[in-house]
Amino acid sequence: MSELQDRGFKFVTLPPIGADVLSSYDEIELDPYMAHGTRYKRFSQYRLKFSDDKGWEFELLPHRAYSAFKKFNNVAGGILREYTPIAVDFVSTIKHVIDQERFLDQTVDWQINVHQNRSKTTTDKSAELTPEGIHQDGHEFVIISILSRNKVRGGEMRLWPAKDADPIWRGTLGAGDAVILDDQRVYHDVTPIEPDGSTTGTRDILIVSFSRWDERWYGEEHEQAVLSDVS
Repeated sequence: MSELQDRGFKFVTLPPIGADVLSSYDEIELDPYMAHGTRYKRFSQYRLKFSDDKGWEFELLPHRAYSAFKKFNNVAGGILREYTPIAVDFVSTIKHVIDQERFLDQTVDWQINVHQNRSKTTTDKSAELTPEGIHQDGHEFVIISILSRNKVRGGEMRLWPAKDADPIWRGTLGAGDAVILDDQRVYHDVTPIEPDGSTTGTRDILIVSFSRWDERWYGEEHEQAVLSDVS
């Protein structure tokens, strides 16, 4: 936790990922809102509550559209984005990271957005991984986890203290690697991917964003705020 506090980011190693989770990326649907036909996506949301006897408990919230403010996503912010719910269980993976790193305040409830994303590149088209450019996601913490890189090159992550500054870190994460970001302090982007020795390549990731329940990105009030955002 001290590294996250000191630097605003920390790299961690994921627990082993089951074959059922990895194969589920073959089934997810095309994202019609981002990345010009190279991204596939499913999405779910949870409420997290901590107790001394049970630890962190995950409550799957009724499915709603995803919405982000324009100031955080200038490509697809300000609208309701309809996605299919995630069909596999990522809870054990997420819980492993938060139990190991202990970066969440246990005295409050949290709301998380869980994004299951595949980026697919072909010889005809590179895949933009962050079409919104250098950005923050608008939450308190974000975990970006790489589950698979298959026949791709590129995908270098860069972390920035500000949009107009030099990167404070840059590198390419491999399968099983993850980074926890203090989203209030660190900007990030990732360079595009291209096929490496093949006609197609894929990069499968899991993104989890954390907001305190009182600041949740969930429900009608949040959606109305996003739809009325003129930034």
